[in-house]
Amino acid sequence: MVKATAAAVLVALTAGGCGSGTGTAHRAGPAEAEVSRCPARALALHPGAFVVPMTGEHAVMYALTNRGAVTCTLSGYPQVVLYDAEGAALQFRYARGGGAYVTSRKPVTVVLARGASAYVLVAKYRCDLGVARNATVIRLTLPTRGATFAGREALAIAGAAGLSYCRGGPRDPGQVIAVSPVEPTQQATRILR
Repeated sequence: MVKATAAAVLVALTAGGCGSGTGTAHRAGPAEAEVSRCPARALALHPGAFVVPMTGEHAVMYALTNRGAVTCTLSGYPQVVLYDAEGAALQFRYARGGGAYVTSRKPVTVVLARGASAYVLVAKYRCDLGVARNATVIRLTLPTRGATFAGREALAIAGAAGLSYCRGGPRDPGQVIAVSPVEPTQQATRILR
């Protein structure tokens, strides 16, 4: 009975997905050239799946969910700023892609059905000389239809395992934040090994 129940739960999770709602996200095809850019009011920012740290690299996944009534598109690299607990912007250098985690592929147009999510990965190298200040909040900004979307979200990880500002000064490798382009799947934001 226990095996049958566990199998039924697994099938339900697989069939229903562990996704973000009723729709799916995918790369735009030629027939979808007329789908308009998502309006800012239709988007919601929230944490994505936990990213297991690689040697020396720490990352956080974020999801942008279409809460609007119609299918729309997103594309490009978001602008990211990390803040400490006092609300001060941390003086990281931000890179579009690269590093041990983040894809270096060029951005694509992502089509978001109603309830679907697109993903962004934010990663950095560890603080070898220690943490100067913890990043506690991220602000992610994207151009959208009519206005700019700017979402703020608390960081789930602080300290040495998080996206903290390092003691090593501006040239420390831990002071560079790599940001993926908006992608239709969490896997597409990463370099898969």
